[in-house]
Amino acid sequence: MRTLSLHTSLVIASIAAALLSATSTYAGPASAAPGKEPVAALGVEAPAGLTLVRRVQAGGAQLYSCRAAADGSIAWTLVGPKALLFNDDGSDFGMHTSGPRWTATDGSSILADGAHPLARVERDGSIPALALRVVSSTGSGVLANIKEVTRNETDGGKAPAEGCDAEHQSAMIAKRYTAVYAFYR
Repeated sequence: MRTLSLHTSLVIASIAAALLSATSTYAGPASAAPGKEPVAALGVEAPAGLTLVRRVQAGGAQLYSCRAAADGSIAWTLVGPKALLFNDDGSDFGMHTSGPRWTATDGSSILADGAHPLARVERDGSIPALALRVVSSTGSGVLANIKEVTRNETDGGKAPAEGCDAEHQSAMIAKRYTAVYAFYR
């Protein structure tokens, strides 16, 4: 049987303690029981007075176009998202597209006011966490009568800092992202 040195034993003990500390604060998977949402770390809070209907995981891309602005400057401009939405068990929930619009596999759909977020939290290197007011809903499924949507746990999707100039005007780029969306009524 091999014996570990005191130094190696201390290193292993330190790593184990760090892992135990990190996992003891884990809040669980992205989903929460209907009506209950964990506190949003580095994100937007759940809306007061509304009930959580569903939390879903998103994976896809934020699409940007190199465009001239009214002031003559040229910059990457958000065209919109293209993302698949999944329940925590891996089953398909639906899609998220430009508008911004969310469409569930049951045919219900919502459109939110992306131009006037209710809350916005900037994230380093990622798209911001958001709370958006829903302006219309269609269908009688899971997204019927949804009032607000939050986007938290964002990773990636931010427009590039370079590559958009007069020579590349009209160019398109897709930036991968993941997020967790929560729907409230």
